[in-house]
Amino acid sequence: MFPSAIETLGGLGDGLSTEVWWSPSHPFKSSVTGQSAQQLAADYEKASGRQWTQPLGFAHALFEIAVDTFRRTKDIDSNIAVRDALAATNVNTIVGKVAWGNGPVRNVAKTPLVGGQWIRGQKHRFDLAIVSNQQAPAVPLSGPLRTLA
Repeated sequence: MFPSAIETLGGLGDGLSTEVWWSPSHPFKSSVTGQSAQQLAADYEKASGRQWTQPLGFAHALFEIAVDTFRRTKDIDSNIAVRDALAATNVNTIVGKVAWGNGPVRNVAKTPLVGGQWIRGQKHRFDLAIVSNQQAPAVPLSGPLRTLA
C-alpha cells in the first residue's frame, strides 16, 4: 500500500498489485476546500516533499465529516445532538460519498475500491496505476494490468 514498502523491494516491487482505497485519480473533491483528489495529493507532495499515500484522502475526509456533522448539529452543546448528526451523515467527500445509513451494516459506509499495480514511475521511483475499476467505474484506469514475469 505504501511507496516506501515497494521501494524497499527494489525491482521486485515493479508489478505488485494491491487494492486502492484512494488515489489522485479518484474523481472526487473536498466538500470543505473544493480541492480535487489530484490537487490534494499535489499539495501534500509539495508541502511534505514525500509521495502521497492512500490514507491521505481518508484523513482529509475525516475533517470533512466533522465539519459536515457540526454544520448540521442542532445543539452543539449536546452530545446526543452531535451523535445524531454524525449518524445521519450523507456527504460527498474527497474519497466519495460517505453515508452511514447506506452501508452494509449500521454505522458503516462503503467507498469506491479499485485495483492497482505498482509500476516504475516517472515522477517517483514507483507509481500506483489504477488497473481495475470494475467495482467503481467512475475511477479512471491509468494502465493495463501487467503479468509478472
